[in-house]
Amino acid sequence: MSLNANLDPKTPEEYAHLAEIYAQEKQWQLAIENYHYAIALKPNFSWYHYHLAQALSQQMKWDEAIISYRRAIDLNHNFSWSHYNLGNALTNLQRRDEAIVAYNRAIKIDANFPWSYYNLANVLMELQRWDEAIFNYLYIVKVSSDLPGVYSKLGDAIEQIYNSNSQTINNDHLLTIQSLEKYPIYHKLREFFRKNPELSLQLADGLDKSNKVDGAIIFYHLALEINQKNPEIELKLKQLLDKKNQLEKEIVELRNKIKVNPNRGYYYNLGVALTRQQRWGEAVTAYHQAIEIDPDFCWWFYHNIWEAFTKENKLETICSFFQSFLEKNPHSFWSYLNLGEALTRLGKVQEAVPLYQNACRQQTQKNYPDFVQQTDNIKEVKAPNFMIIGVNKGGTTSLYSYLIQHPQIIPPVKKEMDFWSWKFNGSIDWYLAHFPAIPEGKIFLTGEASPSYFDHPNAAARIAQVFPKIKLIILLRNPIDRAVSQYHQWLRLNWENRTFEEVIKSDLEKLTISPKSINYWRQELNYLARGVYVEFFQEWMGLFPREQFLVLKSEDFYANPEASMQQVLKFLDLPEYQLSEYKNYNTGNYSPIDKSMRKNLKDYFQVHNHRLEEYLGMKFDWD
Repeated sequence: MSLNANLDPKTPEEYAHLAEIYAQEKQWQLAIENYHYAIALKPNFSWYHYHLAQALSQQMKWDEAIISYRRAIDLNHNFSWSHYNLGNALTNLQRRDEAIVAYNRAIKIDANFPWSYYNLANVLMELQRWDEAIFNYLYIVKVSSDLPGVYSKLGDAIEQIYNSNSQTINNDHLLTIQSLEKYPIYHKLREFFRKNPELSLQLADGLDKSNKVDGAIIFYHLALEINQKNPEIELKLKQLLDKKNQLEKEIVELRNKIKVNPNRGYYYNLGVALTRQQRWGEAVTAYHQAIEIDPDFCWWFYHNIWEAFTKENKLETICSFFQSFLEKNPHSFWSYLNLGEALTRLGKVQEAVPLYQNACRQQTQKNYPDFVQQTDNIKEVKAPNFMIIGVNKGGTTSLYSYLIQHPQIIPPVKKEMDFWSWKFNGSIDWYLAHFPAIPEGKIFLTGEASPSYFDHPNAAARIAQVFPKIKLIILLRNPIDRAVSQYHQWLRLNWENRTFEEVIKSDLEKLTISPKSINYWRQELNYLARGVYVEFFQEWMGLFPREQFLVLKSEDFYANPEASMQQVLKFLDLPEYQLSEYKNYNTGNYSPIDKSMRKNLKDYFQVHNHRLEEYLGMKFDWD
């Protein structure tokens, strides 16, 4: 064990103090060792067991962490954080029933800590115990209304209940009082609001801003019962009913188009429209029909499809479809990735690994046929050499496309893996299966580009733990232009149906209520929070040395891509290479935003951009 030169611990307190220092430096294994030494000398001190469990959790050693949390609880049953974090560890192992017990005990000790309700509600959602989840989300708002995502989660739970009987909902799409009265939970909610009348309108407005139409309609009905003949509530309710009616018209129009021309795109858009009404069963049917029309398509990319299959427990069905298709079409490149996605979401990670390897081999052999002649000296890649970690809509697709044209860079099977962010499953084999095998004795590099990493709360720590020497590339774009571009991309993908003004107003309200208490990592990272770059850099540069980063200004990259490319190649220790064309990839055409809106956004970002310039020692001069 390596020790700080100024410390030679002999007492349990000294070992614990050294462990705390290592924990602050994120040297978790050394922290764990020293907490074990402290416990050996003082085994009945709950605080050491708790902090040992915390360090074990950082290394995702959940089984060991659970043992330590339970020991801490045995020694001090009244410390709520032990119960709460025990619940988190159990949740990570999908031991949901035990997690529920732990969260409930944490709430009993401290009824004002909102995250206990939040995580408990999430587990209840996974178990489809919608009623219980709803009331836990309600208690969150009662205790602390500014938790990110709580209204969206509440809306999901409500809509699950009201769409569980699709026939009833389909006969009355507008959710009238008469249709709502049929559901027992509506009466329970009415009773809750009679005891907490101040929350009714607040919750309705929160659901409305989170674009949870059904939930907002239901809560406006409830708010109107409490605040009878309130013209403001009546107007909001009418607007939402009109919006829901418009969604229904869109569905009818798409069904009519499909009768004339049943193509992939119409079925996909129908699935999206049905998803917006939370009519998951019908949405899955539409998505499945789109896939059947064109199986050899990059369906793995469309996360909304996989969320729908997951919600309806139809992943096994789509797995069977792709397995059958691949038996007849073994060279269907995209089908390997699509089946891999389905198996991964089912938790069958090891079954997915050979599918990614197969697709990667197909791609490599097609693009580098000379590799086929070198099968005797091919080695599996041990680690990527570089990652482009962001930002979303900053030019990552173009830069990646230029890089993989370099003769010494061999790409993985797909550009964006998102493994270290929202697709994290703990299997390094799964991750490395996406990368090509490299001939022995040849100087080739490989790397990926997942812009989701930069602003994900766990990505930096996960990558640092496994690949501490990796080179990191990031393009930073004016956060106003980045937000506008992202909005229009999501509009094109049919992932967004609000106006730009609506989404920006919603984001600004979330980010300006209490600026000093904002945790940008915990925001629903839609448009604006992602542009507060300095907050994310502080985490990344606390884990990696500055020399492992290459930070580029997107505007410079767009203006002179060749010069930026040479910077990247120098950073990667590769020889210069000129492309015949520097095409701009993944672009969109749209009108500029209103001048007053741009001024408001400039005012918002100005202080954060100045902080970024000071932190990085770079000038961006964004207008």
